Amino acid sequence: MNRKSVIQEYYILAVNEKGYMPSMRADESNAGLVAAGVMDLLLNEVVMIERKKITVVKEIPGELGHIASLYAYLKEKPRTIDKLMNDYMFSTGKRLKELTTEIGESLLSVHAVTEEKGGLFGNKIVYIPEPGSKERLVEVLRSAVLKEGRITPHDMALLCILKETKNLNQYFSKSEGADLKTRLKELKKDPQSKQLAEMVNYVEDMTAIIMCCVMTSIN
Repeated sequence: MNRKSVIQEYYILAVNEKGYMPSMRADESNAGLVAAGVMDLLLNEVVMIERKKITVVKEIPGELGHIASLYAYLKEKPRTIDKLMNDYMFSTGKRLKELTTEIGESLLSVHAVTEEKGGLFGNKIVYIPEPGSKERLVEVLRSAVLKEGRITPHDMALLCILKETKNLNQYFSKSEGADLKTRLKELKKDPQSKQLAEMVNYVEDMTAIIMCCVMTSIN
């Protein structure tokens, strides 16, 4: 399978058959999209995270052009994770819309999604994942969890974000979910898996902030 970036693969698995984030957890899922973009920048050593502050340390590579707007935002000045999430989730919505469009257009160019009109008045562009794209990606992730070999940082980031935003259970059985939970605990204790353990910690920090933001918006 031709793999894509973390944010592209997260989008494919998180949105529903109408091209929207799940209605019951839309805020968490949209915030997960932002977290996935940060993970792509981190995995490509474009940013560093220190004391929960994100700093750009080099130029974005061409293959991550679909998160150019996120990169430009972070390049303005170092941002804390909570500032990032608040700016993307609870400002005008312009940043999140721009990011989503970039992802949708990038996936459309490789035929992983179809473009359709949606929304209440049918004037909103939505990007709907091809069923085959979802199925192939789920099989790759299931294999990564159940096999004895090491999980790549890419797959670890994707699995963690899907898990923390509650978008993983629909693809994994209860026993498979338990296997993943066990592997995450093992990784944190394995000195040879320092990078993966850091990846888990980064995602957990981000999702903790996501939940705080979501609860604040509800109250």
